[in-house]
Amino acid sequence: MASFVCRIQYLEDSDPFICTNFPEPRRPPTVSVEENLPLSEQIAGIHKLLEAPLKLEECTLQLASNGNYLDLDSSLSEQRDELDTFYEDVAKGKKPILILRTQLSVRVHGILEKLFNSQGPELRRSLFSLKQLFQDDKDLVPEFVASEGLSCFIKVGAEADHNYQNYILRALSQIMLFVDGMNGVINHNETVQWLYTLTGSVKLWSYLMEVLEERNGSDTELLMFTMTLINKGVKCERVSVCERVKCESVNCECVNCDRVNCERVNV
Repeated sequence: MASFVCRIQYLEDSDPFICTNFPEPRRPPTVSVEENLPLSEQIAGIHKLLEAPLKLEECTLQLASNGNYLDLDSSLSEQRDELDTFYEDVAKGKKPILILRTQLSVRVHGILEKLFNSQGPELRRSLFSLKQLFQDDKDLVPEFVASEGLSCFIKVGAEADHNYQNYILRALSQIMLFVDGMNGVINHNETVQWLYTLTGSVKLWSYLMEVLEERNGSDTELLMFTMTLINKGVKCERVSVCERVKCESVNCECVNCDRVNCERVNV
């Protein structure tokens, strides 16, 4: 049975709000990983060798080279199509680094639990940290959306003061940079309605316009989702999307607009 020599480290991220992002140990030990054996049958040995302060049942493996998470129920060979970088490193004689860390679902549950159960300064610090958390690990975004994270934002935002709401908007701005995140916001009517209640500050709409202008058409899917979100928000008061966000100055197509004067947009 073929095997690969890999270097291994762990990341103490059981509390996502105090994760250091510096894997240990600094000099990673090596381990042989069987190519055709499910990783779920090998992770216990990796956990034991590292003496990691993480719960084994909550652990997963991540490639250090590109941040991709491995499917523990599958072997390396069964995931080969998603592991180009890994196999390229092996072919070059390198020893890929595998990071033992807490599963995404567990970390998202920890985030939601902290937001629901915190108050005062602790809640403020947690909300403020969210944007950086989503920046550091893009895979948290789809997991957060799928785990009713947006509903958590609505509940916390409805009970919070203006400063706390600004922190939530910061986190949402990061979420909406990803297609999964933007799509999740669009399809979550409560979030759209809550965002509409904050339009007096025009902060949200200014951000969305920045997304449209900065992308320069490089991510068509994200642009379309952004315009859909704008149209949904504007529909709340029956104001033409072109009048509201001046989309005639943006190189994009208008989506689902119900006003005659928005039928043509420069493409």
